[in-house]
Amino acid sequence: MRKIFIDCGANLGRVLADFIKTLPDHDFYAFEPNAELHTSLRSEVERTGHPHVTLYDKAVWTHDGTASLYLGHHESSTLLLGKRVPPVYDQQIDYDNPLPVPCIDFSAWLAHEVDSEDQVIVKMDIEGAEYPVLRKMIHDGTLGLISVLYIEWHHDRFPEMPTHEHEELAAAVAKIVEVRPWD
Repeated sequence: MRKIFIDCGANLGRVLADFIKTLPDHDFYAFEPNAELHTSLRSEVERTGHPHVTLYDKAVWTHDGTASLYLGHHESSTLLLGKRVPPVYDQQIDYDNPLPVPCIDFSAWLAHEVDSEDQVIVKMDIEGAEYPVLRKMIHDGTLGLISVLYIEWHHDRFPEMPTHEHEELAAAVAKIVEVRPWD
């Protein structure tokens, strides 16, 4: 049995570095599609000195290939259209100039990378992409490979998303995996 921590939406790497310090007996994987953040992410990981960290310069998504990343403040860039950014960030998302980024079918990657006996912790802060990703994971059964899911839900940032749609998915996820809020 392996102990694994997966950071979906690693951003600047600060949270990942904190988890590395807290869980030194784990193997770590991190996904971050925004190239502007890769230098900081790599520096944070190097500072930890942990020997088992794998970084992916890819977006967590529902298929392998390329996706459009809409850039805004580094805390708000998204793969989905229609996201409203809170005023605190002072920078709205640029929907006119999407950036093509590599993406990975997270379900398929997880099924290939972990075994059902592994202890898998996932932190998911992927700015709205959690909805299609988690729906796919429920559908194909890979959500059950996760032991604990730390998640920041972004339903309140998408005016077109009905509240009941969020609540139904959140309840379905909680039936399968231990969910802990993340923000």
